[in-house]
Amino acid sequence: MMGMARQVVVAGIALAGLTTPAFADHDHAGMAMSSSGTDVGSTSAVAVGMSFVAAQFDTMYYAGSYQGVVPSVSWSRGAWSASASLSMYHLDENGLGVYGLGDSMVHGHVDVLGVPWGRVGVAAMIMVPSANGQNGLGMGHLMVMPSAWTVATLHAVTLSASAGFSRALVDLADHVHGIWPLVDPMNMSEITWSGGADVGVGRGVHAGGRLFGGYPIGAPGIDRVIAAARVSWGGSRVLTGGELQAGLAGDPFTIRGVVDTALRF
Repeated sequence: MMGMARQVVVAGIALAGLTTPAFADHDHAGMAMSSSGTDVGSTSAVAVGMSFVAAQFDTMYYAGSYQGVVPSVSWSRGAWSASASLSMYHLDENGLGVYGLGDSMVHGHVDVLGVPWGRVGVAAMIMVPSANGQNGLGMGHLMVMPSAWTVATLHAVTLSASAGFSRALVDLADHVHGIWPLVDPMNMSEITWSGGADVGVGRGVHAGGRLFGGYPIGAPGIDRVIAAARVSWGGSRVLTGGELQAGLAGDPFTIRGVVDTALRF
């Protein structure tokens, strides 16, 4: 635990003074939450972001930790937006250290309904297997992840929820390897879900929490539930945040810290 605390502190120091948050990997929940800060208008905007992640895990077969960097770029115009990210990790699994790329992510989303109190949208995400799927850094398969999300705001409180479906584009009967990869485990085929709340506390600072996870379908798997507490600060141009996550079910990790920052042009 002390090692994890040092990793999170180092990530925070590295981000000090830097500047849409970049959430790690295949997180539909993070995408829905970040969409709540997107302006809907006719002006195009480009944002560049960086996330730093550090985690400890302890499963039936593996124990260790990992640290990662996830640069991202996004574009938005009106109700439409798209983004891409590529993760890079150092993974320590059972005493063996590994460096390498994680899987690449490309996603887009569109608002389908906007009302004074909130918005509803749909999204599509593709995970490209740019990592080595044998060493715990990647899934090893192309994944498709459609989802739907909603965001509602009442005064200083923003509520969000999402539901999606993730599936590997392979024959599930021939590629049963359980929940994988070590750096951000998921099932080969699963329903994903999330729910969260965010409160503006003044001076551009927001605090909140969320639950998210996955439920396996169509193939053997493990239920996954994660709880997270988040603080963010900044404005429409620069946004920085930190999140502490705990794996409640399914052994996705014991504890994980994420620090992210983004600059919007």
